[in-house]
Amino acid sequence: MLGNIEKLLEIASRHGVKSVKFSGGDPGVYPGFFMLMDAVAGWRQRYPGIAKWGMCTNGVPFVDAKKFQALVASRLDNISIGIDSVEPGERSKPSSPVGISGTALIDKFVLPLLEHWSGRSIKFDTVFTGEKLRTLNVVRAARRRGVNVSVVEINGVMGTVHTVRSKFLELIVEAAEEFRLEPRRYKPLNEIYLYDKRGNTPIKFYQDHCRDLDCGNCRKIHLRVSPIDQGWGAVPCFLRAQSKTIPLMVDGKFDDARFEDAIKYNGQGPQWFKDTPYDPSL
Repeated sequence: MLGNIEKLLEIASRHGVKSVKFSGGDPGVYPGFFMLMDAVAGWRQRYPGIAKWGMCTNGVPFVDAKKFQALVASRLDNISIGIDSVEPGERSKPSSPVGISGTALIDKFVLPLLEHWSGRSIKFDTVFTGEKLRTLNVVRAARRRGVNVSVVEINGVMGTVHTVRSKFLELIVEAAEEFRLEPRRYKPLNEIYLYDKRGNTPIKFYQDHCRDLDCGNCRKIHLRVSPIDQGWGAVPCFLRAQSKTIPLMVDGKFDDARFEDAIKYNGQGPQWFKDTPYDPSL
């Protein structure tokens, strides 16, 4: 599997990709996790044009000491930790049937990581579905420890619609006042960031591009690549059409033209596949 990842990195680097992030399912439970961590150092040398190497995790796998040490020893330079709650009696991911509490995750993973991750970026990613106090308490927990945080608004995923925009905007105002930060729109991504007096952005608010069909800005944030039955596939529409992919491999080998198509169709929205040669059932 690492060979396929390396081939994907090779093609991505040729197309000007500057940032790579390993995401979920959680990389911490990937059977080849230790080999993956070892491989990053060599990839950084081989593909110098890729400047950022990161990981998204819920953090729970790294309560394990061996995995924690492998993560710390790796050449990753940034990590995003998904924490949606630090409320008493709730897991860090309340919707998940497994896991540990948010406070336990901070004690057992985040605080040790802060001691060993010097000079590298750590941030919390928290999903907002309408519970302002729950999300604000996660932001507070992050800021107490000097950790940046991104708040991701979720209005609807794959047709399930919620109405949280008004509360999301209220949360931005309340957070700006509490932490004495200035809200400004970051025009390149159409997002609202909270700025300090030095121009840093310790808190970022990501509105739900999928609900707004703000596909042009979504494409600037991510192109997702995942394993599929045919080997690897690219997901041009991040959430609303994530069940449809562009197979990136032909006869067991990566195909440059497919990768170019994935970049081309990325950001065209949930109906991206209507004018393509790819079977939408894939």
